[in-house]
Amino acid sequence: MRAPLRSHSALHIKMLSEYLSAFLSIVFSIPSLVIIFLVIVIRIAVSTAWYKKFFAKMESKSVQLMKGIMAPLKQKIFVELGQHLKEVEGDVLEIGIGAGENFDLYPEATSLIAVDSNPHVEELLMENLKKAGERVHLKKFMLASAEDMSCSLGKPGVEDNSVAAVVCTMVLCSLTDEQTMKTLAEVKRVLMPGGRFFFLEHVAGKPWTLRYFTQHLLTRLLIFPTFLNGCRCNKETLTRIREAGFKTVQAEKQWVKGSSEAFLGSWDTVLLARSLLALINPVIAGFAEK
Repeated sequence: MRAPLRSHSALHIKMLSEYLSAFLSIVFSIPSLVIIFLVIVIRIAVSTAWYKKFFAKMESKSVQLMKGIMAPLKQKIFVELGQHLKEVEGDVLEIGIGAGENFDLYPEATSLIAVDSNPHVEELLMENLKKAGERVHLKKFMLASAEDMSCSLGKPGVEDNSVAAVVCTMVLCSLTDEQTMKTLAEVKRVLMPGGRFFFLEHVAGKPWTLRYFTQHLLTRLLIFPTFLNGCRCNKETLTRIREAGFKTVQAEKQWVKGSSEAFLGSWDTVLLARSLLALINPVIAGFAEK
């Protein structure tokens, strides 16, 4: 008489287990669905003209915010650029020029070709060009991706072996590894023999540290890329440059601390600057020669 009772109880337990399993599946699937939905919304948003226009202005402000912090490294790069141009004369190509925040660092009378994929930077660029005076002569502004700066299909572009130097500051972080390698291949293509690629980029921190995990988390959750135009704070850019086939690569990885003068302003501005600095360390600076 007890066997049917045990069978009945076992059936109830089995049914309860199935209901619980189904419930937990739904509960745990909700965060995944929310993340997928947010990723789709974010990807659509960043492709709009509104976002590009918004970022053009925001980028200019963020560059100004970090200007004092990165100034020593940038100045060193542009001093080396000036010395290089005395030996190898020719045009300079700047990738991802933005609003032209580097204009005041260029050697006097630099002939410059500007490349940027955001159409909304051109107005800001021209404003800063007027302030630069005779320091910079803008030979050409190209609305193009650095992955393809060729003259194919009749479009204006940059000829093979035609520029003495290429400058790139805080740009490659916004590209995927595949896009980075294509861009570096283009850099090699347009450089004259003996031409140099000058770069300043932030890269991933020391593996298995809190900074390293935070950088990967913010990148994989698309938090950093969304608010900073695709910027990834977990890149291994120096490895990509060394793999690109340049004749020589001279670069050093270092920690940027920033002087006390770089953190002047309202408390929220200082907090933002220090937070960004914590996430974009270390940085690499140097050149690669074709």
